[in-house]
Amino acid sequence: MKRVSHLLALLALSLFILSTGCNKSTPTPAVSAPPTPTASAGEASPTAAATQPPVAGTPVPSIPAAALVNNQPILLADYDAQVQLAVSALSQQQSFDPNTEEGKAALLQLQRQILESMIDQTLIDQGAAREGIVVPMERVEEEMVRLIGDDAARFDAWLKENGLTRDTFKAQLQRQLLSAAFQEHIVGATAPVVEQVHARHILLPTEADALDVLIKLQAGESFANLASQYSLDRGSKDEGGDLGFFPRGVMPQQIETVAFGLGPGQISGIVHTDFGYHIIQVVERDPARPVAEELLAPWRQTTFSNWLNSQRATAKVEYLVPLQ
Repeated sequence: MKRVSHLLALLALSLFILSTGCNKSTPTPAVSAPPTPTASAGEASPTAAATQPPVAGTPVPSIPAAALVNNQPILLADYDAQVQLAVSALSQQQSFDPNTEEGKAALLQLQRQILESMIDQTLIDQGAAREGIVVPMERVEEEMVRLIGDDAARFDAWLKENGLTRDTFKAQLQRQLLSAAFQEHIVGATAPVVEQVHARHILLPTEADALDVLIKLQAGESFANLASQYSLDRGSKDEGGDLGFFPRGVMPQQIETVAFGLGPGQISGIVHTDFGYHIIQVVERDPARPVAEELLAPWRQTTFSNWLNSQRATAKVEYLVPLQ
């Protein structure tokens, strides 16, 4: 029962989550950045311009659409179904009244995020089609059997409550599996070999504290000792502030930019991030090093988000429903 409940919640909010994932925040600068769960592609394998608001006179497809993505419609019925599904899931998780001013604002934000996520999914579908990536329906059937297990009655009841059928559920699951397969195609199934730096850092609560520590470093005190004594990062302070090796795309941008700009042994000035004030020391650099297992998930997520952002930058997107 728990397995089905988890699956239903995941599918109900999958497109909503996709939109937020493409504008995600960067993990904290620790040795083990928390991975983001992704759907498994299983046996799926390859086989054989600027965004703009609606303008007057935009042709409307014969079948009502919520948006056009490179002239491919996102059907209004599909968009409405996703909104209904997400609202249903949201209502089960917390107090939500769409009739209040707060509820109306939350609903509008939800509608925007769902449509943006459906646009992202359409771009993924188009990319997969160009590359010949498909997920056979047999694979989808196998995944449904595995996930539903012996809770078929509960599953069918949930479908009925939300105005869905097994066919519409399968279609959404197939697109999720396609996204996973295509992401693997884009970022690779094996650990990439990329440039990395091995760095330490000291995290301080205020700029004044960071300046005091920086003065101690400039006077010749040990970076590792000062990290152990002053750093707020519990994940690295006992290791002398050691962050290990990391590639681009897994640390906050400010830390990444500074670290990759330093040579071995060099110490940065004060670097400000959302976490506080950092001082960074590069221990060594490696121009070609496999990404560590614990960093693969955030690295792949960032890499795929970069691909999706590049598609967004060149796609022609027309919005056909009001979102304000």
